[in-house]
Amino acid sequence: MVDTPKRPKLVGNFIRQRREAMGLSQRALGLLFTPPVTTQFISNLERGVTPLPPNHVPTLTQALQVNEGELMALLEREYAIKLSGRLGKESVATPSLNGPAAGPASLTVSPADYTFMKGVYDAYRLADRKTRQAFTTVCESILNLPKSIPAGESSEEAEELEAVAEKQS
Repeated sequence: MVDTPKRPKLVGNFIRQRREAMGLSQRALGLLFTPPVTTQFISNLERGVTPLPPNHVPTLTQALQVNEGELMALLEREYAIKLSGRLGKESVATPSLNGPAAGPASLTVSPADYTFMKGVYDAYRLADRKTRQAFTTVCESILNLPKSIPAGESSEEAEELEAVAEKQS
């Protein structure tokens, strides 16, 4: 018999906890959608049987009075867990809403901080090399981080960048 991993239910558990905290039944929550969805659909979402369709995210965030970024972060984490399982890798260490995840490299991050840092990272990735180097230098200085070689650059390229940065100072 094949041992199948349990479905991750981060999103479903979150929906259930918020719904119950707000005193909504599954039926009442379902009626807030346009068109309304069935109690069975809400139950399937909460049990992790049915994935949350993207077109339902705005209605759900409004009904549960949560930030869309918070729900999207949970969806991303759940997807990463599912993907890791399908690739035959151990589950990725993911932060939990109630505390750190298992694993030596676990990290607990609030949804607001996650959304902010994701925005910073996305902007960094899209920036040109000079802007990335300036950002790295500022972070190293302000946050007292050790000097590092930017990803994807050889030590020779890093030395050139340091020389340029020193000349500009």
